[in-house]
Amino acid sequence: MTVDESFIRLAASIEAGERVLADWDAVSDGLCDAEGWPLDDRYGLRQQQRDADMWAQFTPYLTEGTALIVPAEEVLPLLDEGQRLQRHWDYRVRTLWKALAGGQRVHDEWLTAENALVPGHPRTGEVRARALIERNAEGWHYALTWNENAGALVEIARAAEPLAGPVLQTFRSLRAGAALARSPQTGPSASAPASSPAPSTRAAPDRRGGRGR
Repeated sequence: MTVDESFIRLAASIEAGERVLADWDAVSDGLCDAEGWPLDDRYGLRQQQRDADMWAQFTPYLTEGTALIVPAEEVLPLLDEGQRLQRHWDYRVRTLWKALAGGQRVHDEWLTAENALVPGHPRTGEVRARALIERNAEGWHYALTWNENAGALVEIARAAEPLAGPVLQTFRSLRAGAALARSPQTGPSASAPASSPAPSTRAAPDRRGGRGR
């Protein structure tokens, strides 16, 4: 397996998500008092922008993510077990499935609301804008979870590069048919590798100016 264009795009998306988080961390302190409480409406408006930017990075993977996760999941048993455990690949792949499922649910709920709007109604614009804000806010956790764990897919792809011959061909075939074989709603397959210990996750600060909602 080679780290092809899809993984290059994924790495760029992860980097863009990290910039969104860094920008938020840089401004959130200035929008809060000494105890971490928002000073004024600027905090909420800036948070909405953060949510929208992170959702924009996540949205393509609601459709493309399955085709990346399935082959990674299938090749895991062929990789070095020590490396799998050290990098928590099995756990992170399962976490990505959950992020996709949650993100798809948020997207579907928003789409239902969007389809219910009455074209030309005087309040349609207002309702649509509010629905977008709510979608981005509810999707924040799933978008963040995807961004924090999607790097595992790039790592697995690189670790699988030495594989060749029939193994590589099988991997590519799985990749090509992944979108038809699975969907985010189905979750991990019954043949998923044994669980590895969950890694320690980035703790959200207690103050309201942090990355947590």
